[in-house]
Amino acid sequence: MAIELVTELGVGGALRVPRARMVSLSAPPATYAAAVERYLTGAGIAKSSARIYRISLTT
Repeated sequence: MAIELVTELGVGGALRVPRARMVSLSAPPATYAAAVERYLTGAGIAKSSARIYRISLTT
């Protein structure tokens, strides 16, 4: 995931941050752990970061 510098706004410029993937919410997750997995899947973060978040969210 890269952050690109946008300079066409005139003075200074701005940072464009990529958006997270959209995950279909057709049915609510059966468990809290499933909800955590759904959230982390859509967050678009590195596997190592997702592992840390998973530990934090489920303890």
